Amino acid sequence: MSIESNLLKKERQNVTFSVEELTNVWDGGKEDTEIRRKVVKVFGDDPVLKSPPICTMTREERYTEATRKCVYIFRNMLQKNGIYPGSKEFEHFWNAMPIEYTLLIHMGAFIPCIMSFGSEEQVAKWLPLSANLNIICTYAQTELGHGSFLRGLETEATFDRETQEFVINCPKVSSMKWWPGDMGLNANHALVMANLIVGGKKYGMHPFMVQIRDLSTHMPLPGVTVGDIGSKMGFEAIDNGFLYMKNVRIPRENLLNKNSEVKPDGTYVKKASDRLMYGSMVNLRVNLPKSQAIDVLAKACTIAIRYSAVRRQGLLNPGGAEVAVLDYTLQQHKLIPQLATVYATKFAGEGIIKKHQAFLQNMAKGNISDLAEIHALSASFKASVSEQCTEGVEVCRRACGGHGYSQASGLPHLLSKVTPTCTYEGENTVLYLQTARYLVKCAKEKAADLPESILFLVQPIQNARGNITSLDNLALYFKNRAALCVQAASKKVNQMSNKGLAMHEAWDKSSVQLVHATKAYVIQYIFDAFASFVKEVKCSKSVKEILEDLCCLYGLHYINNCSGDFLKLGILTAHHCNIAEEAEIALLEKLRPNAVGIVDAFDFTDSSMESCLGAYDGNVYERLFDMAKLSPLNKEPVHQASYKYLRPYLLEGRDILEGAKSKL
Repeated sequence: MSIESNLLKKERQNVTFSVEELTNVWDGGKEDTEIRRKVVKVFGDDPVLKSPPICTMTREERYTEATRKCVYIFRNMLQKNGIYPGSKEFEHFWNAMPIEYTLLIHMGAFIPCIMSFGSEEQVAKWLPLSANLNIICTYAQTELGHGSFLRGLETEATFDRETQEFVINCPKVSSMKWWPGDMGLNANHALVMANLIVGGKKYGMHPFMVQIRDLSTHMPLPGVTVGDIGSKMGFEAIDNGFLYMKNVRIPRENLLNKNSEVKPDGTYVKKASDRLMYGSMVNLRVNLPKSQAIDVLAKACTIAIRYSAVRRQGLLNPGGAEVAVLDYTLQQHKLIPQLATVYATKFAGEGIIKKHQAFLQNMAKGNISDLAEIHALSASFKASVSEQCTEGVEVCRRACGGHGYSQASGLPHLLSKVTPTCTYEGENTVLYLQTARYLVKCAKEKAADLPESILFLVQPIQNARGNITSLDNLALYFKNRAALCVQAASKKVNQMSNKGLAMHEAWDKSSVQLVHATKAYVIQYIFDAFASFVKEVKCSKSVKEILEDLCCLYGLHYINNCSGDFLKLGILTAHHCNIAEEAEIALLEKLRPNAVGIVDAFDFTDSSMESCLGAYDGNVYERLFDMAKLSPLNKEPVHQASYKYLRPYLLEGRDILEGAKSKL
């Protein structure tokens, strides 16, 4: 056993709580942990899913491997192991998926949209085909020239009454579909969001099923130009694509018509509110933060904290031995608050998922009264969590020094995976402003007309009593800050409007304050939801204490980073801020002995992280050396392709050196 392995073993011996119990809390219960581990083992033991480390493969190799694995998983492996939609095992299978995979949009976006937008007949036709991979479909909404502004999308679907077809056109280059995953190479169908035109009249965005490749040869159909958009910062295994359509004809029946329909004579029939379609589109945004951001930061914390526990550098005591980097207060200040962020956002996100599930049940009955609230909350939560996790992963990467820059650490891959979450499924600034509209509207309402989650906006400001670092008082500070920020932003919009500015101009002039207010609103939700979870969760005293400390740390770290806000608004005094700083440092010292145990509770397998720095055994340096030897550049002792350029000058140097030697 290496020195580093022994160091990590000692860290685990010093843990003061049951790691297994915290794992159960993280998973949602002991039974869920057992099921997750069962599914993870099925994936981990399957030889078909083995492949070289991603940092040793080209982009084409990564794409091919990811597609090969996913076809096997969805067509063979899941059924073979009894993992079906609706089963407990299916809920956990995404946790067990390979590090890189394709068909995410096909399985995770297209299939839910077919079920949401399609009639019973359409679902019966398209769902079995897509579930069995008999067709591969992408969700084509974003265009080269437009993204989050849905009303600006330019792709058109014009009804031809004579042929009973829709004619799909991208009028100009900027209107081609751009970015959807699975679209470039794998998909032979696309669910295209296009402006419906009937008899010269525009009816807005509607979903259409469009075949884009030949079913026998997979060649693009006439009028279709489709391909991969090229290399990106991340998601190199995914074929994000472009789709340019000119006079592509589809049957009238390919308009997904659960909510609206075009009759043979060209009559447009609206069956349900447009908001129902939008309500269905919230689904991905609600579920995205956990798998694509929170779990990514959890892995980054696991890597950085395990590495910091075995990396010896510098002296704390003159004349003493080198100490673990994690023993430095500054390193603790970098990493342990990121750990608190993981737990806070994870359990706050579960609250949103439950709200969304209740909303879907009501929506099925035609009740969409909660749509505005769930949209505002999910939009701002996605924006805030993606930003917090992206910043957190970068903090973890830098905290690992030079080795954090190596692909072998796993951290650059995690950073490239989490960074796009700030953009896809709604660019964050746009999402913040959408939530701001809801908040400004609520700030003008009477308390009786507001949902409980937003009541604090119109209630009198309450003063904290007692220990200023208690969870109740911290929650109160965040509520007060959010209420005052929203009220101030709303007041500014009104003042601008009263000065004669048009409302859209007043809104633009106030946008900085509006986004700031929205961020205050969502942070108070995250803290409040996490604090409520910590109070209610059934667990041992030692685990409860860990969760309470993480919750308190999350609040204090945020307050200390934004103390100007709390001082300016009169929520805290300078004395309070000093107490908050001291309390945060004390919590870091208290949590330090348990840091490795807390990340162990995530229960990530080594294969799921593919990190030389974060492996469970702590053998950092052996793993780094072994990975370096796998580099394709090291296949031969002499790299002939580059040596041919250097050879003439190196031989010249040889002659000079050997000539000098002979003279001696």
